Amino acid sequence: MSTPFVVGMPTLGGKQLWGDVLVHAGYRIQRHVWTRHHRLLSPADLRLAWGSFETCRDTLDRLCETHGVAVQSRHLVLLLHGIFRSKDAWGPMVRALRSDGYEAHAINYPSTRQSLEQHADQVQALLDNARDVDTVSFVTHSMGGIVARVLLARTDAAWRERIAVNRLVMIATPNKGAEMALRVDEVGPFRMIGGPSLAQMRPEVAHEIPLPTVPFGVVAGMRGDGKGYNPLIAGDDDMTVSVSSALLEGAEDRLVVNAVHTFVMIHPEVVRATLRYLRTGCFADDT
Repeated sequence: MSTPFVVGMPTLGGKQLWGDVLVHAGYRIQRHVWTRHHRLLSPADLRLAWGSFETCRDTLDRLCETHGVAVQSRHLVLLLHGIFRSKDAWGPMVRALRSDGYEAHAINYPSTRQSLEQHADQVQALLDNARDVDTVSFVTHSMGGIVARVLLARTDAAWRERIAVNRLVMIATPNKGAEMALRVDEVGPFRMIGGPSLAQMRPEVAHEIPLPTVPFGVVAGMRGDGKGYNPLIAGDDDMTVSVSSALLEGAEDRLVVNAVHTFVMIHPEVVRATLRYLRTGCFADDT
C-alpha cells in the first residue's frame, strides 16, 4: 500500500474546544465540542485529517501500517488535567512515565465547556476506542480527578470488559469540593468562563460522587504552616484546594508536599512518588 498523502497543518493541539476520543502512539483523534466534527493530530499537533471519526481513524490505520507506528506498552496511563488547563501542563510527568515504560498520554478535554458527566463521556469513548491496551492507570490533577471518579463509577461501561484498571492517582483534587468554587461561581463573569464544571466543584455536589472502587492514592499541596497560601480557605492549602479536601478516605496511600496548585503535579517529588505508586501502591521509597 502506498504512503497516505497527508498535509500537516499546524494547530494549537486543542485547548478548550476539542476533546481527545482516541489516542495511539502519540497520535490523537479529537472531536470539536460544538461542531462535533473530528480531526487527526500527529504527535507534534499537526492536523493530518479532518471530517468524520471514521475518516480520521482510517487515515491513522494507514499511517500505522505504512510507517510501523506502534505503542511501547499495553499499559496505558491517561493523564487528566484540571479546569482551564490542557495536556501541555503535564510535560515532566509524561516524560517520566514514558521513560518508565508506560504508554502515557496526557489528553485534552474542554474543561470549561461541558459538565463532569460529559467529560466522563469523552474519556469513556476514548477507552471504548482504545487499541492495543490491556491495562489502564489514571494520573489526574485537580478537577481531572473528579472526572476520573465519575468515569470509574460507571462499572458497566463496555471498555471495562477488556481493560483492567491498575490504579488512580489524584493530585490536588478537590475531593470534598473546592471552597473557591463557591466564591467564584457567585461572580457572573467567572461563572460564564468556568462553565458547568466549575459549579459542580461546590462541596455539596462533590459529596454526591461515589468513592473510587479501584485502588487509589491522593496527593495534596500545602504551604506547611497550617494556614496555607489563601486566606479564603480554611486550614493549609495549595492556594486553590485545601489539604483536607484533597485527602480522601479509602486511599491506599497519601502524600502531602510543599507546592502550589498550578505546579504540584510536576513537582519532582510528586513525579517520583507517582511512578512508585503505580508500581507498588505506595508513594514512599522503602529503600
